[in-house]
Amino acid sequence: MGIFEDFQKGPAALTACIGVFTFIILYVCCSVKKQKKHPWVSDHIRVDDGGLRAAVFGFSDGCVSNVCLILGVFFSMSEESEAIQSKSVVISGLAGLLGGACSMACGEWVSMVAQKQGLESEIKVERRHLRVYEKEERKLLKSELERNGLSPETADAVIKDISKQGEEKMLLFHTKMVLGIDSEELGSPFKSAAFSFFCFAIGALTPLIPWIFIEDQMQAFQWTLVMVSFATVAAGSLQAQYSHRGVIWVSCRQLLVMCISAILSVGSSYLTSGSVVS
Repeated sequence: MGIFEDFQKGPAALTACIGVFTFIILYVCCSVKKQKKHPWVSDHIRVDDGGLRAAVFGFSDGCVSNVCLILGVFFSMSEESEAIQSKSVVISGLAGLLGGACSMACGEWVSMVAQKQGLESEIKVERRHLRVYEKEERKLLKSELERNGLSPETADAVIKDISKQGEEKMLLFHTKMVLGIDSEELGSPFKSAAFSFFCFAIGALTPLIPWIFIEDQMQAFQWTLVMVSFATVAAGSLQAQYSHRGVIWVSCRQLLVMCISAILSVGSSYLTSGSVVS
C-alpha cells in the first residue's frame, strides 16, 4: 500500500498532466478541419480584441518566469537540506504564480483601458471634425477610397450614399477608412485581463506541480523539465492554429525561448549564490 500511495502522490499525477498535453498536441496535429456551413465566415476568428494575445502572452510568461524562478531557487539552495529546499521552491513558485497572475491581469486591464479610451478619444475628435470641417473631411475620405481602388465617380457616389444614412453611419465608415478604427470593436479590457490571469496561472503552475507531488528533489527537477517541455510544445501547437507557421516551427520556437531563459536563470543563480546568498 505504501508503494501504491507514493505512486499516486507523484508520477501518476504528473503522467496524467503529460497525457493531457500529449492529447492536445496529437489532436492539433491530426485534426482535419471539417467542412462548415459557411466557411468564408466561420473559418475566421477574432484576433483583434486582445483575448488571443493575452492568452498566449499569459501562458508563455507564466511558464517561462516561474520555471526560471523555480530553477533559480533550486540551484541557489543546493547546499540546504532537502526539506528546506523543497519548501523554498514551492513557496517561491506559489508566490510567483499569484503575484505574476495578478500583475499580468492588472497590467492587461490598464493597458486595454488606456487603448480603448485613446481610440474613443480619436473617434470623438473625428466626430467634431466631420461637423466643423465637413468639406475637408470628405476630400480626405474620397482620397482614401481612391487609394483603395475606387474611381473618383464611384468614391463620390459612395460618400453621397453614406451621408444619406446619417451622421453615425458616416462616422463609422470614416473612422474605418481614414483612421483604421472600428468604433464597434474596440476590444474588451475584462476579457483580456481574465485570459491573462488564468493562462498565466496555468503556465506558472506547470513547472510547480512536480515539487508539490514529489519529495525527491532530483526527480522533481527532472519532471519539471519534462512537464515544461510538453506544455510548451502543446501551447505552440495550439498557437500554430492561428498562425501561418507550421506546428513544428512554432513549437520549436517556444521551446527555444524556454531553454534560453532557463539557462540564463540557472547561470545567474550560480554566479550570484556565492556572493549574495552567503
